[in-house]
Amino acid sequence: MLKTIFENFGFVGSLLLSLIIFLLIILWLAGLAGITQPKDGGKVRYKAWMVWLAVFVPVYPIAWIISQIWNHYTVMNTSEK
Repeated sequence: MLKTIFENFGFVGSLLLSLIIFLLIILWLAGLAGITQPKDGGKVRYKAWMVWLAVFVPVYPIAWIISQIWNHYTVMNTSEK
């Protein structure tokens, strides 16, 4: 499998592909951790179906964490002015 990827994409392409896949896995795990994290006091933050969706559809936690990063970025920029 690695030989096929290397033959099709070359060294730089296979390196970039592996880095992108690694980044997506890290974002997926970070999104899962953020979605399942309880609020202060131990209350559930999201509904159970959202957690199941995050586990079985990896695009959902990645989109969720990117939206959270963007929301925090906009809050930080508006609070400075």
